[in-house]
Amino acid sequence: MPPVALPGSLLRAVAASWLMAACCIPAFAKDQVPDWVKTAAQTSTDKVSREADAAVLLEEVAYTVAPNGSLVEHVRRVVKILRPQGRKQTEMFAYYRSSRDKLNYLHIWSIGPDGKEYAPKDKEQSDLATDGGFALYSDFRVRGLTPPAMDVGGIAAMEYERQEQPYENDIIWRPGEDIPILRERLTLNLPDGYTYKATWKGKPKAQPVDAEHGKTLWEVENQESLVTHDRVPLSPNQFAIAPRMDIFYQGPVTTPYGAMTGDWKSIGEWYERLAKDRNKPDPAITAKAQELVAGKTDFRDRVAAVSNFVQSDIRYVAIEIGVGGNQPHPAADIFRARYGDCKDKATLLSAMLDAVGVRSTWVMVDTHRGMISSDAPSLMGNHMIAAIELPANYMPKEMYSVVIAKSGKRFLIFDPTWEKTPFGQLEHELQGSDALLVDGADSQAIRLPILKPEQNHVQRKASFQLAADGTLSGTVTQEEGGDIARTLRALSLNDEKTQQQALDRSLARDLRAFHVEGMKMENTAALDRNLQLQYTIKADHFAEPVGNLFAIRPRVLGTESMRVDEKPRILPIDLGETRLIHDDFTIELPAGFSVDELPPPVHIDLGFASYTSESKVVDHAIHYSRTYTVREVSLPAERYADVQKLARIIQADEQSSAVLKRAN
Repeated sequence: MPPVALPGSLLRAVAASWLMAACCIPAFAKDQVPDWVKTAAQTSTDKVSREADAAVLLEEVAYTVAPNGSLVEHVRRVVKILRPQGRKQTEMFAYYRSSRDKLNYLHIWSIGPDGKEYAPKDKEQSDLATDGGFALYSDFRVRGLTPPAMDVGGIAAMEYERQEQPYENDIIWRPGEDIPILRERLTLNLPDGYTYKATWKGKPKAQPVDAEHGKTLWEVENQESLVTHDRVPLSPNQFAIAPRMDIFYQGPVTTPYGAMTGDWKSIGEWYERLAKDRNKPDPAITAKAQELVAGKTDFRDRVAAVSNFVQSDIRYVAIEIGVGGNQPHPAADIFRARYGDCKDKATLLSAMLDAVGVRSTWVMVDTHRGMISSDAPSLMGNHMIAAIELPANYMPKEMYSVVIAKSGKRFLIFDPTWEKTPFGQLEHELQGSDALLVDGADSQAIRLPILKPEQNHVQRKASFQLAADGTLSGTVTQEEGGDIARTLRALSLNDEKTQQQALDRSLARDLRAFHVEGMKMENTAALDRNLQLQYTIKADHFAEPVGNLFAIRPRVLGTESMRVDEKPRILPIDLGETRLIHDDFTIELPAGFSVDELPPPVHIDLGFASYTSESKVVDHAIHYSRTYTVREVSLPAERYADVQKLARIIQADEQSSAVLKRAN
């Protein structure tokens, strides 16, 4: 991935996906605390939120491009602990790739609350391999340590320099992180003959200031913590809604794969050069692909057979060395080894489809909706999926995730990495996202489709018997289809004890004392069929007696209510996924009881979602039914009042009770 200015605690969260890069400022003596650290340490934190554990007093990142195209990064960072929990923010370290980077130096200092200064020796630093949490092997390494005297009021600081010969010309700057930053600066140093183009995603947080000798500065002050966004109900990912700047620099020396000019077309062409010929089939791939489609004449059936093979038979394993963070392995190697990461699986799928006369290509996306914006061309993205070109006159059958490019071509968007999402659909994290369609001169930003609610559905049916002592027992059948079924499909791979514990945790949201038996799941591996879950349950004290009256909840199980707050809304709203939820519960009443009162029916349709429910008495039983439909996944902040209204209605209905009367 491209150089990304993300030092400190924010980098810890994303270093597995993004690579940092470079520039030059004169270094200071490593065996004493330099003056710039002491100056930053005097910065007032009076205006920082009292909830903040720590604050970044200074964050300076400088990138210098040499005439030969090499890149040097220089970073300075100073952090102050404000509360005991802030100690974890004082880990000082640098990431680098051992196969392509050189970490010239890393110096670390600290100042204790009592003013005593410390300068740990370089030999005390740890230098460890790190896979970022998902790779079997990566050349990412991390070097650093936590300096001494890290108590409230303490100061931690570091300075490092790293150099590389990059294979991309996109530098990404993301001001802000999960603690407040009082001063953050980015410096770009370009030699003669080089120019740059800067593009912001979202509202620009800083304007460029031109200095002498090809130097450009951007500076931001008094930034609040981004993590506060995560505390807002139904909030998008904090990184996705934060501003970001991409700098595309160009000069007489280009990378081995050419230069991007700051538009989607050039990024797509750059990636095609990077992945050139790696999606070509060899005889082994061709033989297997033709074996999979043998006897199948319909386009969907042929493509599904190949796609399902790559989805299920090629293990997800990431090996990322140097350019391998972006460049896929050759399809022949992936097929022979039977493993690869997301870009590898998309590459093998392309090769196997090519072997049976179907064209496909890559789609660069991010697993956080909103991270990529069509208005801000960027190499930002942590995931690669596939776009399968449909024949000109073919009517898609059970293929719902289809986009139409500007060229008029139609593509089915499919993720061969997501092993529990049915062919023809798309996991909900990607729906509604912007993405890059890699298609040569026709490369462009596309908006991934949002699937209809009925393609992502849950139906619960149950027949219960209520005893005179308030005990409820019965059999529950739950059917799920689409991407929403992936949680249960993944759970089915665990042992029975783990499955039972997961079901118990789910039911504990609705029932106080209960016992479950006979849990079984069917169609767990058949993604083209609805998954079925069945179990019997006995819940003690379900009905609450009040004299001769009993209160029971017609909505026995299945919580769909949303968490909202009453604060003014400034962030957009993320509803997660479209879905269609339907419940049908029958509660057979004990002899000698009659229904004295039922909850009123509910019906509300707000466009983006609707909710209906009804309780009625049929043959000495209460029959409860409801349907909850979510049609959109993202809403502007102005719709929050409607979301609050919907949440209150759902919560009230889920908690409402029917009243039974015992005969004298």
